[in-house]
Amino acid sequence: MADNNNDSTNQRKPAMRPGQMARLLTVAVLIIAGLVWLGQWLWYRHTHVVEDFASVTTDLITVSSRLPGRVDAFTLQNGDPLEAGQTIAALYSQPEQLELEQRQARVARIQARLAFEQQQVEQARAQLQGGIRNAEQELEAARTDLKLAEVELEDAQQTWQRVDSLFQSGSLSKQQRDRDYYALQSARARLDTARQQVALRQAQLDSARLGLFSGSTMTLPTPELLEAQSAITREDLAEARAAVRKQQALLDDMTITSPGPGVVARTFVESGEYLSAGQPILMMYQPDNVWVEAKVKETDVRKLVVGQEVKIRVDAWPDRDFSGRIEVIGRSATSQFALIPSSNPSGNFTKITQRIPVRISVEEGDRNLLSPGMMVVVSIASSTAD
Repeated sequence: MADNNNDSTNQRKPAMRPGQMARLLTVAVLIIAGLVWLGQWLWYRHTHVVEDFASVTTDLITVSSRLPGRVDAFTLQNGDPLEAGQTIAALYSQPEQLELEQRQARVARIQARLAFEQQQVEQARAQLQGGIRNAEQELEAARTDLKLAEVELEDAQQTWQRVDSLFQSGSLSKQQRDRDYYALQSARARLDTARQQVALRQAQLDSARLGLFSGSTMTLPTPELLEAQSAITREDLAEARAAVRKQQALLDDMTITSPGPGVVARTFVESGEYLSAGQPILMMYQPDNVWVEAKVKETDVRKLVVGQEVKIRVDAWPDRDFSGRIEVIGRSATSQFALIPSSNPSGNFTKITQRIPVRISVEEGDRNLLSPGMMVVVSIASSTAD
C-alpha cells in the first residue's frame, strides 16, 4: 500500500519543463540586473549632484525707443538674426527732417555772410594800407619842402648880411637892400609853413593808421572793427552748427538700431503703432553668450566647488553631448529675491529646502542649438562624499 501511495505522489508532481526554467532564469536575471542598476543609480546619486531644475539662460537685451513717435517700419519676427547697427524700427520723422534742412540752410546763410565779411576785411585792410602809403608820401614830400626851405633861409640870410654891409658902406641902394630884406622874411615864412606842413602830414599819417583820412574817408570800417564783427558771426555759425548736430542726433534717435549682433527673442510692437519714450520694441540675445543656471538644493551646495566639470543633457537635444564647468555658486536662496515674497502672518512655519542658483558655462557642444529657457539636466561629481 505504501508503494502505491508513493507512486501516486510522484505522479502528482511532474518535472519542471524547459520553458518554465527559462522564464524563471530570465526573471531572475532581470531582478538581478534591476538590483544592479538600482545600486548603480543609488551610488551615482550618492556621488553626484543631479539636478533637473535647470535651464538655458542668457543676457536678454531690451531695445527701446528714446523718443515717442509712430512706427513707420517694423518687419522683424521672433528668431530673426540681427547684425550690429542693423535698423530695427524707424519712427515717422518728416517734420524733424524739414527742421534739419531749415537749420542747414541757416548754417549756409551764416557761412555766406562770414565769407562776405572776410572779403570786407581784406578790402578794408587794402584801403587802410593805401591810405597809410599816401600819408607817408605826403609826409616825405613835406619833409623835403622843409629841407628846401631851410636851405633857402640860409641862403637869404647870407645874402642879407652881404647886402646890409654894402648898404652901410654906401655901395648899395636902399631899394636893393629892402628887396633882399623882404626875400629874407619870405624865406623865414616859407620855413615856418614847411614846418607846419610836416607836423600836419605827421598828424595825417597818425590818423591814417587809425583809418581816418583827411579829404577822403574809408568806404568801410577799419579791419579791426570788421574782424570783431566776423568774430560774432563765427559764434553764430558755431551755434547754428550745434543746432544742426542736435537735430541730426534727434533724427538718428528716430531710427532704432541693434546694439550688437544677436537673435530676436521677442517683439512687442507692430508697424504703425505709436510708441512712448522708453517703450520696449523687442528683446534680443547673443546665441554664443548662453549658460546654464541650475537651482541646486541647499543641502547639495557643499558638494560643489567653482571649476567642477558638469555634464549637461538638454531635453530638446537628447542625442547631443554638452558639458561645461561651474562658474559661480550663488550666495543667497532664490526665494529671497522672488517678485512676490512668501509671508507667514499666521506664525506657522514649514521648513522647505531652499534652492541656490549655480551658473554653469557651456564649453563643449554647439551653443547655437541652445535657446534661452530650454530645460536641461545637469550632473556634477561631488567634491566630497557624505
